[in-house]
Amino acid sequence: MELLDVMKSLSIKTVPLAKDQTFFKSVAVDIDEVPTEIVYGGFSDKDMLIVSQYHKMGSLFMITKDQVQNPLCTNDIYTTKVIFGTSGEEQQVTARHLAELIQGDKPVCIFLSLKSYDIETVKACKDIILELKKDIK
Repeated sequence: MELLDVMKSLSIKTVPLAKDQTFFKSVAVDIDEVPTEIVYGGFSDKDMLIVSQYHKMGSLFMITKDQVQNPLCTNDIYTTKVIFGTSGEEQQVTARHLAELIQGDKPVCIFLSLKSYDIETVKACKDIILELKKDIK
């Protein structure tokens, strides 16, 4: 629960909440018997997601969504940038997939630190994130 304690200590307690700031929603669960912490928060200009199995923030990815229009349809294009940390292909694909779940026009900051990037782990994270997102709206 170390990551959750850090996030709680980061909240502003002496200043009233700005209208564009929301509370963070978080959960600690076991995914394939590995303790996993997930934190989701939304702001007026960005969404933030932390998914960790190491009790650390992990690599930071910034995912932005653009739309390309052609005469037949509009396609979404996602750009993934590694701000800091390692940038393996599995991490970038996972970050992009999780950003698509949030389905917003705002950029998404994702801190990602998983022990395994297999499909079962990512699907379990996806289900939890969707529940957190429902609670925050």
